Amino acid sequence: MPEPPADPDALLTAEEVGELLQLSPRTLKAQAAAGVLPHHRFGKDYRLGRADVSEIVRLGATEVKPPRRRVSVADVAQDFRAA
Repeated sequence: MPEPPADPDALLTAEEVGELLQLSPRTLKAQAAAGVLPHHRFGKDYRLGRADVSEIVRLGATEVKPPRRRVSVADVAQDFRAA
């Protein structure tokens, strides 16, 4: 896992944060553009500070969803007939 920058006030790119948190930089940018994630914007570039990364981690910890269960149409039809 990459080391965080030595300067605590350094602004990281979405690519750097993605590598640190094992997230897609594209997803980070999309979520930042949608206003879901805190960030700093310089033209077309997204930058994230230490507080922004901490907030992303906090948001990620609270929004854990259970995995979706795939069900075949045959199973649904069988359940429907049984009812």
